[in-house]
Order: sequence, then C-alpha cells, then structure tokens
Amino acid sequence: MSDAGGAAPAMGGGMAAIVTGGVVLLIAGFIALGLLLGLTPLYAGFLLLWYWGSIDGVEGGALAPLLVGAIGGTATAWLLQYGAVQGGLAGVLPVLALIVAAIYAQLRGWLPLLINRPYMLYLTVMAAPLLQAGESFAHVMAAIVAATLYFGGIVTAGRLVMARRAAASA
Repeated sequence: MSDAGGAAPAMGGGMAAIVTGGVVLLIAGFIALGLLLGLTPLYAGFLLLWYWGSIDGVEGGALAPLLVGAIGGTATAWLLQYGAVQGGLAGVLPVLALIVAAIYAQLRGWLPLLINRPYMLYLTVMAAPLLQAGESFAHVMAAIVAATLYFGGIVTAGRLVMARRAAASA
C-alpha cells in the first residue's frame, strides 16, 4: 500500500540491501552491454527501466506499450529536430501539429499502444535542445530496444525460475 504521496512502502534493511545489489548488477550489465554494442546514449535505456519499475511496477504486459511509446516519442522528437534543421519554422510547424494531435489522441484514449505516457515522456526528454544538439537518434532508439530486451529478458527469466521453484515446492 502506498501513502497519499505515491511513495512505495519502506522495505526492511536486509531486503533493501538485496534489491539494491540486484539493481547495481543489472545496471552494470546494461552498461557492459552498451559498451559492447557501442551505444553511448544509455540514459534512454535507463529512463525506460525507471519508468517500467516506478510507474508500471515491472508488469510484463506494460513493456510493449512502453517500448512502442518510447520509440514513437523519440521519433517525433527526431522529426522536430529534422524539421527545424531542414526547414526552420516551416519545417517545425507540421511536427508541432502532429504533437497537438498526439495530445488530443492521448486525452481521447486513441491509439493507446503508441500515444501514451511513455510517448509523451520520451518526446519531452528527447526534444530537449541539449540532447538534440549532438545526439544520434538511431543510437537512442537502439538503446531503448536494448534496454527492453535486456531488462525485460532478465525479469522474464527471473519470473520463470521463481515459478518453477514454486511448482517444485508445491
């Protein structure tokens, strides 16, 4: 049960230490994977992990809409950058119209697999001028996909192991 501020209930010290150790190992593994793949914008993958853990509670069914929304929001941010570079204000206006349409669609509940909270989060973050200035959006999207496969795969494998252990105990 959470309090009115939305904070998760406190864990005991031992459990918090175990979970912290596990998170550190997961993060170290993802950093190693990123280095192996030559991906530098790992923040995009860590943002996905944060969202999935904090907002979605690591629910398996939430991962697909998270991935699709993250990729869609990032693609829209790239379109905004591309439009600005290629056409100035004339290149930005159609993308701004697309963003307004996406806001409307989200409010109406249309296209929830694509136009969702992760879409808006990634659009907001990836449209930041500091990121837009020198970021490879292909690498950002690759980091998002890598994080989805890596973290989703580890969580799925862990759940399968736990289910087998529970079945064996029963």
